[in-house]
Amino acid sequence: MVDRFVLAATVDRLIYGDETHFDPEDARILLEALPRKKTPWIQFGIVGKITGGSTKGFAAGVGDVKIPNDKDRQFEYDTTSGIHTRAGQWKLVRLGKWGQQLVEIEQVMADVTDEGRGALVWYAPDGTPERMDIRFNRSLRLFWSPVTVIVPGWKPWKTPA
Repeated sequence: MVDRFVLAATVDRLIYGDETHFDPEDARILLEALPRKKTPWIQFGIVGKITGGSTKGFAAGVGDVKIPNDKDRQFEYDTTSGIHTRAGQWKLVRLGKWGQQLVEIEQVMADVTDEGRGALVWYAPDGTPERMDIRFNRSLRLFWSPVTVIVPGWKPWKTPA
């Protein structure tokens, strides 16, 4: 197993290096360092924030009183929790789909709605890096409610140097 500092530096070079290319050796180090883990058949997550309510009551000599609660309540659920390897600011997971190997890179502290907070490195079955995609979000606001559904997608970003 590669040291997590080395792994974090490797991911930093992949993400923050050249704008259009990445070093294939860094991508190979990443693939070899991550363990294979069983992933759920369907992957989804939900994140929400509910604005604080208020407390109502009656105060003697004052009448009806309403005290707002300024704290927002947040919740988060993810079917893939526990399968990631943490290295610095990154959450990493090795996936296998459609006969190919993939490594998903996600920035830990970024907001879920931020564009470009994740990347996906595609490998051939023999482990040769093929390309890197960047995450983008599609938003769908349900017009009759305050709910916004964000569906992540991938678009081409970098190729091996």
